[in-house]
Amino acid sequence: MKKTLLYVGSVFILILSAITFIFIPAMLQRAPKGLVFGKYDGKKIEWTQGSDFANAVANYSDMYKNQGVQLDDSAYFYIYNYAFNSTVTSMAYADAVKKSGYEPSTATVSRAMVPYFADENGNYSARLYNATAESTRNDLRKNIRKNLIWNRYSEDVFGSSAKIGKSKLFGLKTSDAETNFLAGLNAKKRSFDLVSWNKTTYPDEEVIKYGVDHYELFNKHDISVISLDDKAETEKLLAQITNNEVTFEDAIKEYSKKYYSGDDGKLTSNYEYQIKEIIPGEDDFKAVIDLEKDGLSPVIQTANNSYSIFRRNEKRELNHLNVEENIDVVRNYLNSHEAGLAEEYNTKIAKDFAASAVANGFDKACKEAKVEKVAVPAFTLNYGGTSMTGDIPSDIKELQGANRNENFLEKAFSLKNGEVSEPIIVGNNVIVLKLTGEQTDSVTDEAKTKIAENITNFDSSTAQKALLNSPKVENNVSNVFFNEIMASKNS
Repeated sequence: MKKTLLYVGSVFILILSAITFIFIPAMLQRAPKGLVFGKYDGKKIEWTQGSDFANAVANYSDMYKNQGVQLDDSAYFYIYNYAFNSTVTSMAYADAVKKSGYEPSTATVSRAMVPYFADENGNYSARLYNATAESTRNDLRKNIRKNLIWNRYSEDVFGSSAKIGKSKLFGLKTSDAETNFLAGLNAKKRSFDLVSWNKTTYPDEEVIKYGVDHYELFNKHDISVISLDDKAETEKLLAQITNNEVTFEDAIKEYSKKYYSGDDGKLTSNYEYQIKEIIPGEDDFKAVIDLEKDGLSPVIQTANNSYSIFRRNEKRELNHLNVEENIDVVRNYLNSHEAGLAEEYNTKIAKDFAASAVANGFDKACKEAKVEKVAVPAFTLNYGGTSMTGDIPSDIKELQGANRNENFLEKAFSLKNGEVSEPIIVGNNVIVLKLTGEQTDSVTDEAKTKIAENITNFDSSTAQKALLNSPKVENNVSNVFFNEIMASKNS
């Protein structure tokens, strides 16, 4: 089986489709038989013994195990999806080939069976053939026939392993002009020096200063709350509490949904800025903050569209936060509400560094600013990291995701040799670049071959994506997995 898997083709996504037809002697019993995972052109794709879907599940499972992957629920979810996709592909291919009138001959099927009955020297063995049960041979013959049909379509559309000169026999062709153009794009590269600052880093002294300047945000209030979903019911309950028909504490226990409190009814998010988030209306917020001891608020609509009654439990006084002792409270607020301040702070530092680098040299600026310079190996301009050309080196953590950052790519590839960039935001970093070199690599035959293979892979994966999005495809894998398989397992 290993030889067959390797022989099927070099296109990964098509190998996964062809795997449906590889003969296996036994099935993995991981899903209840008879489950329908979807349809193609009105035909069911179901888990039954010997079906293409069941065979694909077994073979994918075997591939996972051979790679050391644990076959847990998560792995099987992916396996079922892969098996469904490959089954749809095989059904579509079979339909297309049937319309063409092609049918594998008996001799062709027999030749394809030979490797399964080879001795230790690789020669056909009549003894092994005769020792194999006839039912097993028939199953193998049936699956090989399917595999030949699949290969017929695949080779006609995407090309075979056989070549005439440099071109594959059959299938879509790639022009030399296209190959040379893409290979040329990959040959033009730039290298850089880089320094970076984490844009979320904010010094303690700046955090403390913010907390002192905005002390009112961090006042704590001892307030209880009752929350209900219906406004009329909440107003009725407020009247009962006001008329001493029910105590506030009993109302908490019997009626409150406790959206903003624990079982005791006390507001859990009780910093002033948090209360403001719970009560978006400015007048309502002021009414609650200005409550005196034991004072009750009117019915107030809160952020989650529930209705609440607030009560102040202790005498109202300014309970200022000791910022230096509770710096994390202020920092958490800044991270969630004022992230731009840290970015602005680090951008200013990066801007000062860039000015120093221009005036005094990049290395001297690094020394003065006590930052580490990172040498970025040469890479090509490649938005999105498409496999057609090279990509930004993956080990440069400061540039993770930069291949989809238009501002970064535009500025990096606009620099002149030796020029220093202005600060650029890349992910969580503020970076400054210096262009250290430009190069144009020679375009080798090996590079052209790789580009041609990438184009073929792109063609095949795009074709399969289009097929799987076809209105002929009804994909119920997620529904069956979670509502049938997992539900049955957990019941």
